[in-house]
Amino acid sequence: MLAGLEAWNQIFRGYKVPATWKIFEPRLQSIIKPDKDFFLLPPEFLKSSSDPELRQIFLPYIRFPKWHYCYDCGNMKKLSLFSDSQKCSPIKNDDGKLKHAKAFANCANKTDEKNEWKKNFLIPMRFVIICEKGHIDDFPFEKWVHRKNKYIDGECELKFIEGKGGNNSLMTLKVECVKCKEGYTLGEAFMNFGESEVLKNGDEKDKLWKGRINYSCTGNRPWLGQNSHEKNCEKKPTVVLRLASNVYYPVVKSSIFIPIKTEHVDRKISEFISKPEVWGLIQSNKNQLSNLDLLVTALLVRSRLDKKKVIDAIKIKLEGITNQSKETKDDDEMYRFQEYNFLKNKDPLDDSDPELKIRKISMEKYKSLANYFSNIYLLDSLIETKVQVGFTRYFPYDPMKPENVQNLSLNSQNWLPGVINKGEGIFFEFNGEKIKKWESEFNSDHLIKIQLKYNELRKQRAQSERKINNKLFLIHTFSHLLINQLSYACGYGSSSLKERIYCNSKDRDIDMQGVLIYTASGDSEGSLGGLVREGEPANLKRIVRDALKKAITCSYDPVCLSHKSQGLNGTNASACHACSFLPETSCEEANQLLDRTTIAGDAINGYNGFFKNLIED
Repeated sequence: MLAGLEAWNQIFRGYKVPATWKIFEPRLQSIIKPDKDFFLLPPEFLKSSSDPELRQIFLPYIRFPKWHYCYDCGNMKKLSLFSDSQKCSPIKNDDGKLKHAKAFANCANKTDEKNEWKKNFLIPMRFVIICEKGHIDDFPFEKWVHRKNKYIDGECELKFIEGKGGNNSLMTLKVECVKCKEGYTLGEAFMNFGESEVLKNGDEKDKLWKGRINYSCTGNRPWLGQNSHEKNCEKKPTVVLRLASNVYYPVVKSSIFIPIKTEHVDRKISEFISKPEVWGLIQSNKNQLSNLDLLVTALLVRSRLDKKKVIDAIKIKLEGITNQSKETKDDDEMYRFQEYNFLKNKDPLDDSDPELKIRKISMEKYKSLANYFSNIYLLDSLIETKVQVGFTRYFPYDPMKPENVQNLSLNSQNWLPGVINKGEGIFFEFNGEKIKKWESEFNSDHLIKIQLKYNELRKQRAQSERKINNKLFLIHTFSHLLINQLSYACGYGSSSLKERIYCNSKDRDIDMQGVLIYTASGDSEGSLGGLVREGEPANLKRIVRDALKKAITCSYDPVCLSHKSQGLNGTNASACHACSFLPETSCEEANQLLDRTTIAGDAINGYNGFFKNLIED
């Protein structure tokens, strides 16, 4: 298990973070409270480097779960969080023989040339307990096994018994004590864990254990250290497999980088000060502008750039960062609205920003598509910043319940781990008037039922209700159909393409109806130009046409088309794996809230699709 951020600080020489690993994203830094000075790229391990500060640095980990077992003899051993010893070591008596020969016979019979035991590497047990507040702990095997007999430290030894004949179902996995001969299947652990059953005579002192033990959440947070426990956790602990999907839900905030306006700044100067190693040093000394002259002089030793112009550009950019941070609001919808406005209004003739290059092509060249989209922009380069602010367990993250989010550190740090992805994309701005007209004519009764089911699912997960409008179904479904079609032509697999939906749902004056389809990766793969090329008018008209054909007919029709509630807990209408689903890494909504009838309509039930006329033409 990856250790907390305090342990990360110790891997840096003198607690000094190298400038090349720092990420600066003013908007993200301002909305994460308390404000962060920077984000940190996870260090890569380098055996050798010209910079001694970067050599042989690796991320810190702890050993969890602590309970391990030997695959030969079943011997169970509890290690420490920081233990390196993970080999089976059967206990000897004074005469040198095994204390429990029957239990460890397999290991005892394996000897090397010196007639000594060959010690097997231990394997982590696959069962842990978690609670919805984010705590995690080892399964209490001693208490689980010794329900009738008292556990005696140093004498009682646990043994893990797997199913015979390769049958490893939960009901055949068993843990027993070698001394007490008491044991139970682990399948029972998943039934009402944490509760006890009192005898019918009401005697509180005498309890009948039937696959249950009294156990409260320990509040354990092993990633923060040996004795880090939150006291008085009232949440009920749950038994899970350690690799189950609900053990860890990262809470990630992402952002499309919006460049700072630097009018009249030379392109070469802008590119120079944007280099990570240069801007990292500038940010580290931004509060000491008196040293800026000396710093720039040192940075320009091997450059012919004008020092005064570089200093002026730095001051303009620092001032722009301050203004941009003030304009940014800590609200997901308003945050995206800021991006939406910038993408719409950026001057396409301004190419001074190396971080975000946007081309606008006249809608007249897209011909019939101009009736459905107000603008289509081609993003030759963009930067996506993703930062992890915490994580949850058992239930996914809900913004309305921040108390269930566990921190990555014991004390607040001035940084968080993050990554930068560079890529390209196509931005579609839907025609707002056309959408309003379509919404007024579209029969949305089935979508209302889906919204109710979707919010019912959120209630079951202890999440707050979410308001969803019809145009979200439209924009989201169009995005999926187009990504599936683009993956055939642009050279990227569908898992390499992502969507970023801009759609307002709250009752506000802001109005958004757009989607950014983009590719982003940590290397140059995401910016090879294949996606932007397909955004050219001649190519995009063909791709949209082919995508709409798939909206008309699915290979599972008429079953897919006639279903008005399918998918995960009935949160989709006419949408399935054969026509509309994407890899989970590409979709923002986990393949929910999709409906092909919003695109192509349904003549049988009288639904008019948004692209109905285009399809007929």
